[in-house]
Amino acid sequence: MASFNSFCLIVLVASLQQITTADRCPPSWISWGHHCYRFELTNKAVWDAAEANCTECGLPGRPSHLVSIHSKEEQNFLYEVFRLAVREKEQQNAWDPSFYIGLLVGKTETDLSWSDGSRVDYRHWYRGEEPNNFPNSGGEISNGIGLVGRWIDSYAPNTFARYYACKMLQN
Repeated sequence: MASFNSFCLIVLVASLQQITTADRCPPSWISWGHHCYRFELTNKAVWDAAEANCTECGLPGRPSHLVSIHSKEEQNFLYEVFRLAVREKEQQNAWDPSFYIGLLVGKTETDLSWSDGSRVDYRHWYRGEEPNNFPNSGGEISNGIGLVGRWIDSYAPNTFARYYACKMLQN
């Protein structure tokens, strides 16, 4: 976690030093739509730690959280970037691991929220996972046989470490 925190500090300092810049996202973040995305593929984390790490990478006036997903296009973008990055990193073809998203499931299956406070206006659940592990489960995009980028809710989000993705507004 120390290397991730150091990275966030470097990004923050570099961003503050660049008073005039054409870049819409900090270094190592990917621009898509009106947001910047950072995929953490170095250190896996449990859901709460992943959210905390994303929050630490926020910039003044531009908070960062685990990704919230608001359209099929954004879902496809996140899934494809993650799938290709993990395949390159781990040189796997048949199985790509899951990664955490900012979805929270409260006390009931309809009590859904994003960690960034935005409205849950898009869903991409795997059939039978709509969600089924409440209360207090965390969302992840999962792969493997039949899942192919569909959402599941992790019944123990603070037990299993996963890769994750952060999101913030562009400049």
